[in-house]
Amino acid sequence: MISSFKFFHNNPHKDKCRLQIGSSFILRGNYCTVTRMFQNHFEYWLQETEHTNSISYKDYLTTPSAAGRQLNQ
Repeated sequence: MISSFKFFHNNPHKDKCRLQIGSSFILRGNYCTVTRMFQNHFEYWLQETEHTNSISYKDYLTTPSAAGRQLNQ
Protein backbone atom coordinates (compact mmCIF):
# COMPACT_ATOMS: atom_id res chain seq x y z
CA MET A 1 0.00 0.00 0.00
CA ILE A 2 1.38 3.40 -1.00
CA SER A 3 0.96 6.19 1.50
CA SER A 4 -0.76 9.30 0.15
CA PHE A 5 1.49 11.43 2.37
CA LYS A 6 4.45 10.53 0.18
CA PHE A 7 3.00 12.63 -2.64
CA PHE A 8 1.96 15.59 -0.50
CA HIS A 9 4.18 18.59 -1.11
CA ASN A 10 4.35 21.84 0.82
CA ASN A 11 3.36 25.12 -0.74
CA PRO A 12 6.46 27.37 -0.59
CA HIS A 13 4.27 30.50 -0.45
CA LYS A 14 2.31 29.15 2.52
CA ASP A 15 5.52 28.34 4.39
CA LYS A 16 6.86 31.84 3.69
CA CYS A 17 3.75 33.62 5.05
CA ARG A 18 4.18 32.34 8.60
CA LEU A 19 0.47 32.73 9.25
CA GLN A 20 -1.70 30.64 11.51
CA ILE A 21 -5.35 30.68 12.50
CA GLY A 22 -5.89 33.77 14.63
CA SER A 23 -3.07 35.78 13.02
CA SER A 24 -4.00 39.37 12.23
CA PHE A 25 -2.95 41.59 9.36
CA ILE A 26 -4.03 44.74 7.51
CA LEU A 27 -5.38 44.44 3.98
CA ARG A 28 -6.44 47.55 2.03
CA GLY A 29 -6.76 49.47 5.29
CA ASN A 30 -8.95 46.84 6.92
CA TYR A 31 -8.02 44.87 10.03
CA CYS A 32 -8.29 41.13 9.23
CA THR A 33 -7.99 37.87 11.17
CA VAL A 34 -7.09 34.49 9.62
CA THR A 35 -9.94 32.02 10.19
CA ARG A 36 -9.11 28.98 8.03
CA MET A 37 -6.04 27.80 6.15
CA PHE A 38 -5.85 25.63 3.04
CA GLN A 39 -3.10 24.39 0.73
CA ASN A 40 -3.12 27.37 -1.70
CA HIS A 41 -5.15 30.06 0.08
CA PHE A 42 -6.56 31.13 3.42
CA GLU A 43 -9.81 32.67 4.60
CA TYR A 44 -9.89 35.79 6.71
CA TRP A 45 -12.52 37.77 8.59
CA LEU A 46 -12.83 41.52 8.03
CA GLN A 47 -13.45 43.24 11.36
CA GLU A 48 -15.15 46.34 9.93
CA THR A 49 -17.65 44.55 7.67
CA GLU A 50 -17.80 41.17 9.47
CA HIS A 51 -17.45 39.37 6.12
CA THR A 52 -15.25 36.40 5.31
CA ASN A 53 -13.04 36.49 2.21
CA SER A 54 -10.11 34.48 0.92
CA ILE A 55 -6.72 35.28 -0.58
CA SER A 56 -3.94 33.13 -1.98
CA TYR A 57 -0.66 32.97 -0.10
CA LYS A 58 1.13 34.29 -3.18
CA ASP A 59 -1.15 37.36 -3.32
CA TYR A 60 -0.80 37.93 0.43
CA LEU A 61 2.98 38.14 0.05
CA THR A 62 2.52 41.17 -2.25
CA THR A 63 0.58 43.16 0.38
CA PRO A 64 2.12 45.95 2.47
CA SER A 65 1.31 43.91 5.59
CA ALA A 66 3.59 41.08 4.42
CA ALA A 67 6.22 43.60 3.28
CA GLY A 68 6.16 45.19 6.73
CA ARG A 69 6.90 41.80 8.24
CA GLN A 70 9.66 41.35 5.65
CA LEU A 71 8.22 37.98 4.58
CA ASN A 72 8.56 38.50 0.83
CA GLN A 73 12.34 38.63 0.81
